[in-house]
Amino acid sequence: MSEDRKGVIGHAVDKVMDSAGGMLGAAKAAAITTAGAFVENAAIGDRYEIESARLALQRTRSSEVSAAAKRMILDHTANMHHLMAALAMNETRGVPQPPTELDTRRQTMIDHLREAPDDGFDTAYASQQVMAHEETVALMRSYASGGDNPQLRSIAQSALPVVERHLEHMNRLQDQVARAV
Repeated sequence: MSEDRKGVIGHAVDKVMDSAGGMLGAAKAAAITTAGAFVENAAIGDRYEIESARLALQRTRSSEVSAAAKRMILDHTANMHHLMAALAMNETRGVPQPPTELDTRRQTMIDHLREAPDDGFDTAYASQQVMAHEETVALMRSYASGGDNPQLRSIAQSALPVVERHLEHMNRLQDQVARAV
């Protein structure tokens, strides 16, 4: 849908949908303790982070947003590599491989970013990043403390401080972007 056809109300609805999905996702992530669910959610989260950051690099005019997006690509690509390496070990034999596509919720969030007006892109990106990192922190905390696979618990424990720093950074970025508007 074009910017003109979607309009201000349509973009506001997108933000509400993203927020509701983020709250539901964080609540669900906080209860994950099985290896298969952890792998699926961690991989989809990393894929979303990478794809949204690539989009941010194409659309933003802000050096702060650009720097944050580059960091997300680097760190979430590393997380994906660590997860895949863990899945190649004997300790994770039988754990399903991660999906290769985004789920519907995260794909919809990407679509909302693509459709965001130029003057609202940075706000939409920063808002989504806060929600996505809240969900990832909940996932890593939950699995690190109660996950059923020791190898994957180790992955969650090592990723947790990184995504906590991302969340802090994205909260600051959201504040900066809001002041710039």
